[in-house]
Amino acid sequence: MPVDFERPFAASPEEAKRRRAEALHSAFMRIPQLKVEAARDLLDLGFTQLHQIAGRSAETLFADLLKKRPDTPPERLAELRLAVYVADTPQPDRALLHPSAWQSPR
Repeated sequence: MPVDFERPFAASPEEAKRRRAEALHSAFMRIPQLKVEAARDLLDLGFTQLHQIAGRSAETLFADLLKKRPDTPPERLAELRLAVYVADTPQPDRALLHPSAWQSPR
């Protein structure tokens, strides 16, 4: 991960470290295979709990994220799809608990 991952949104390295720690301790980190950057993005969108993204469109979340951070990598959409799936599904299929299962066909 680049050292300056949080730099556009953090005033200092200490603030970046705090924001990363907040993401690591968030409810979103209970989602298998979800990257900490995706959890941070969900927090930046104003969500704090998994149930808050249930029923939402991952594509809409991604569009909102792009408005905030235009340099968001395209693979983040698959991670958001995974997060919404886990939020929507009481007993998720193990085969679908990885971002690669949610990538659009090329």
